[in-house]
Amino acid sequence: MLEAAAEIVRTGGHSVFMVDAPTGSGKTSILSALLAARNDQQIVVVLRTVSQVSIYLDEIKKIRQNTNKRPRVAYLVGKAKTCQLRDEMDSVYMGCDLLKIMTRQLLESKMREYMYLAGRSQDTVYDPSKDESLLELIMDEREGERSCCPYYLLSKEAYLLDGEIKFRSSRKAQEVGRAIGDNIIYLDELDEHCGDMCPYEAMALSAEDADVVILNYNHVFDDTYRDAMYNWLGLDPEKTILLIDEAHNLGDTVRAVNSDVLSQFSVKKAIKEVESSRMKARKAGLNKSLAVAEQILPRIMKFMEKMNEKGTSSEEWFDPHMFSDFVFGESLVREDDRMVAELMNLGDVIARQKESGSESSEMHLQKVGDFLFMLNFAKNDEAYVPLKYTDKRQVGGNTYTSTTLEIRNLDPSLQIESVVGQHHATIMISGTFSPPEAYELYYFAKNGRATIITLPNQFPPENRLVLTASRATTQSSLRDDRDNVTEIQQHLEAFIAGVPGNVVVYFTSYNLLNQYMDICTTVAKAAGKQIYLEPRDSKEVSSVLARFFQAGLKSATKPGVLLAVAGGKMSEGIDYRGEALKGAMVVGLPLTAYTEIQKTVNEYYKSKYGNKQGMFIAYTLPAMNRALQALGRVHRAADEDGVLVLCDFRFASKGGMGVREYLPDWMDREMKVCSGRESAQLIADWVKHHKRAEVPLETKGLLNVETDNNEVQEPILQTGKIKKTRLLNILAKIARSKERFYLGTINNQLKKEDRLDSTQLKEMFTDEDFSRLGLKACYVHSIGEVEVKRIRKNDK
Repeated sequence: MLEAAAEIVRTGGHSVFMVDAPTGSGKTSILSALLAARNDQQIVVVLRTVSQVSIYLDEIKKIRQNTNKRPRVAYLVGKAKTCQLRDEMDSVYMGCDLLKIMTRQLLESKMREYMYLAGRSQDTVYDPSKDESLLELIMDEREGERSCCPYYLLSKEAYLLDGEIKFRSSRKAQEVGRAIGDNIIYLDELDEHCGDMCPYEAMALSAEDADVVILNYNHVFDDTYRDAMYNWLGLDPEKTILLIDEAHNLGDTVRAVNSDVLSQFSVKKAIKEVESSRMKARKAGLNKSLAVAEQILPRIMKFMEKMNEKGTSSEEWFDPHMFSDFVFGESLVREDDRMVAELMNLGDVIARQKESGSESSEMHLQKVGDFLFMLNFAKNDEAYVPLKYTDKRQVGGNTYTSTTLEIRNLDPSLQIESVVGQHHATIMISGTFSPPEAYELYYFAKNGRATIITLPNQFPPENRLVLTASRATTQSSLRDDRDNVTEIQQHLEAFIAGVPGNVVVYFTSYNLLNQYMDICTTVAKAAGKQIYLEPRDSKEVSSVLARFFQAGLKSATKPGVLLAVAGGKMSEGIDYRGEALKGAMVVGLPLTAYTEIQKTVNEYYKSKYGNKQGMFIAYTLPAMNRALQALGRVHRAADEDGVLVLCDFRFASKGGMGVREYLPDWMDREMKVCSGRESAQLIADWVKHHKRAEVPLETKGLLNVETDNNEVQEPILQTGKIKKTRLLNILAKIARSKERFYLGTINNQLKKEDRLDSTQLKEMFTDEDFSRLGLKACYVHSIGEVEVKRIRKNDK
C-alpha cells in the first residue's frame, strides 16, 4: 500500500489511487509515504468530520518522534469550533461575518485618525495592539454590546498601499501562526495557544508554509469554497496532493454540494430585502433589476403557497418548465436568463450595501438567484432533479406549513473528475470501499481511471463471529409474515441475550425499529440489560452515547442495548472502542425507501450504466455501505472481539436479490449462515470456547507480511538493543538473500509512537537496500529490540 501510494505521487499526472483498507490496516500511515515521495508538493488531507483531525495530528507527531523529519501541519475547521466568541452567538457564521465587517471599519477609521496625527506616508502602519485607549475600550465590551471582534482586531493591522488603506495580518498573528506550524496544536488546545488572536486567522497563516493542510470536504469539492480557500492559503492545485479519508462518503457530499435548496422563509426575507433597498437601488440605476425582483419574488411565493395548500410532506417531483412559466410567464417576451442575471446583480449590490452599513452579510435574494440559476440544470440535465416538500409545525394551537424547493444532483462524477483533474495526484482511502470497482464507476463514470488495491482484514479472525440469517428478511412482501417475524425475533433474542456486554441493533428505518421495540425491550430486561434509543434530535446523541459507553464498562452492573438506524446518527464516525461494544446486528438490507424520487435515481443510473450496474450503484451500493459501516463499529483495534450479525438472507445469497458477492472477502469467507434458533447456539458456543487471539505486532500498525496456509515464519534472530551499524549489516544480508523475511520487534505491546514503520526506515536506509528486502511491513523500536523471521514453506 505505502509503496503504491508513493509511486502514484511520483507519477503525478492527476493520477488516482483508491485503497480499500479495513480498520487496522494503518490507512493513516499512508501520509508518511506521501511525505517521503513528494517533491515540492503540499498535501491536503480531506476529512468529513472534525473528530478525524486528531488522528492525522497523531500521525504527524509519530513521524516527528521517530525520524529526523519535522513536517509542518495546519488545519482549518468551521468557525463554530474555533471562534473565540462562539458561545455569544446564535449563528456563529452570521455573527462572525458581521463583527468582521465592523472590525474592518473600525480599523479603517483608526488608521485615518492615526494618519491625521502621525502624518501620511507610504510607511504608515497602524497596529491596534499598541493603541492602549482602543484596547481599554473594546476589552470592557460585553456580550451583545460588541462594536468589533477583539480577536480579529488584534490579528490585523492597517497600512497604506498606493494611497489606499489596506489590511494584513499583524506581526503577532504571524508569530502565532508560525508557532502552530512549529508545534502540533490540537483543536482543544487552540484557544489557549492563540490567546488574544483569532484562531481561524492564525490557522490560515500556519497553512501558508505547511507540508500538510487538513481541510473538510466542502473546502475542496465546492468550487466557490475551494477557489477562495486555495487563494487564501496559497495552495496551487497542480502542486497539491489530495488524501481523501472516509472516501466512501465523497459521492453523497459532492451531490449535496451540487444541489440547491430554496425555503419559503428565504423568499419572504428576499422580498423584505428588496423593499428595504428600493430607494438605494433606484439611486444606483438598477430600475430594471428592481422591476424584475418585484415581479419574480411574489410569483415564487404564490407558487409555494399553492404547495402549502396541498400539504404533501413527502418529496415530490415538480416540473421545472411549468415552474418557469409560472414565475416568468407574465413577460410578453420571455428572457429568463436575463431576468435571473438582473436578480443576481441586484443581490450583489444589496450585499455590498449591507456590508458598508455593518449589516449581516447573509443574503436571501442571492439564494433565490442561485436557485433560479440551478433551475436551468434541472431543465436540461437528467442528473438534476427538481423536488418539492412541505413541512408542518405546531406552535401553540396553530399549525404552520412551509414549502421547500430543491434542485438535487444525482451524479457526482463530473465534479469529482473536475477536482481530481486539477490536482497533482489523489489518494482515496476507506474501510468500506466494497466493491471498489463500483465506487470507481460511481465517482469517475468509468473503470480504469484509478489504481485500486484491496487489503485483507488485519484483525485476527478468532476475535470475531460473523453470522448471517438463512431465512429472515425485511423485504416489504414478507415484512409482516408471521414466520418471518418469528425468525427475526429469534435472531434478536439470540444476539441481545447471548452476547455479553454492550450490543447495538441497527434497523433499516425508525418504523422497523418501532415494530421490534417490544421484543428487544423484553429480551434485554430478561438478560439484565438496559435499552438505549437513538434520539431523533442530534443534540441528544452525545448524552445517550455517554450513558451507553458507561454501561459497557466492566464495573457496570447493567450492560446496554442500543437500538439505532443504519445510516443514522450512531452508525458511522463514532469510535466504540474497548468494552464499549461487543456486538453489532443489522436487521435487514438498509435500502433507501422505494419512492418516486428513488425510482428516478435508479432510472438515471440504469440508462447510464445498464440495468444491473446502474441499479447496483443507485440502490444497492449505498445500502451495502450502511450495513458495513454499522458492523465496523465493533472491531476498532486488533485485540478487540465481538459478534457481527447480518439479519437478512440477501446477505447470504448470490445473484438475484442477493448481495453476498459484494461483501468483503474476509466476511464472505468467515460467514456462518444460520436460522434464528441456530444463531443462539452458535453465539453461545463462541462465547464459551473462543479465546481472544494474541495480537502480533504487525496487525497494530501497517500491513502483515502476506503468507499463505503453506508458509510459516521461522525465528532466526532475536536481539536486544542493537546499534544502527549492526542492523544495517543484518538488513544487507537479508537484502542479498533470495528468501523472504519478516522484520519486527520482540515486544508486541510497544506503543505505536515508539515504533518506526517501513516509510520511516527509508529515512535510515537506501531505497535500493530496502526495496530488495521484500518486507511488506516492519516496526523497529527506536532501533531497539529486533527479531528477524524467515518465511518458508511448511514441510508438514
